[in-house]
Amino acid sequence: MSKTLIICIGNLGRGDDGVAHLVADLIKASLPTDTDLLTCHQLDIAMSHDISEAGTVVFVDAAQRHDPLVETFELSPAARVPGGHAPDPEGLLGMAQQLYGRTPVAWLVACAAPEMPHAEGLSDRAKAASVEAASTVIQLVNDTGVAL
Repeated sequence: MSKTLIICIGNLGRGDDGVAHLVADLIKASLPTDTDLLTCHQLDIAMSHDISEAGTVVFVDAAQRHDPLVETFELSPAARVPGGHAPDPEGLLGMAQQLYGRTPVAWLVACAAPEMPHAEGLSDRAKAASVEAASTVIQLVNDTGVAL
């Protein structure tokens, strides 16, 4: 159960919304062997099983804002599992608890993503956020359970 799971979420066809994919590229060579890295367009309920088996989960996602570059939040499972086709991180944590009886320590690393047009490519601001977010994720992986 000491495995760490990192889930980088974002739509590469919506500009800065794809910033977490760059974070994944920046960190993949630096991760310990007991760390799994997933990239996805959106979260899926099937991920609740993988989440239930992890000791720590780090979600990386875009936040439509200019500042700050990166914010980090400790997450708690949702008390009620939401409906719909794409749950949020708290919803997946709640599903892991309800379906599998456990929830790992979980974090959200939110990257500044001011521009989200229907286009590929990242703004300079999102690129800068990706570098800071990569450092934050590596710190979380190395210092599991340490609040930032």
